[in-house]
Amino acid sequence: FGSSTAKLRFPVAHLAKLCQTQRSMGNTGQKVHHLLDKIEAGDSGAVEQLWDALDKDRSGSLSEKETNELITQLTRELREGWDELPQERQTHLAKSMMKYFVQDKLDPERSGQIDKAQFTARLMDILRVEE
Repeated sequence: FGSSTAKLRFPVAHLAKLCQTQRSMGNTGQKVHHLLDKIEAGDSGAVEQLWDALDKDRSGSLSEKETNELITQLTRELREGWDELPQERQTHLAKSMMKYFVQDKLDPERSGQIDKAQFTARLMDILRVEE
């Protein structure tokens, strides 16, 4: 996974699929793939254009429904394609997500405090893997 393109290829491809699913605008799929290629090449302006593809109602923020759809679809696509990823890409993704996963499980309210009972129950939850 030496280049940034290799690092982004899998999740970005699935983001394109999500945009195609969420919007039915003629050539949106081709546009999204073109934008993702530009983003992978370092074009930050293409990020704004991709945002527009995700922000269906043009409100300037993703609604709770849009956010949940994005998270659900990306999670599903990552899980379904996991076994096809090169081992080094799996390792990179797992390491980059680990802190956020543990934080969300141990302190889901982001209060900065947990008691022993919460710690015990939540740690056990972390160790259970959902398929």
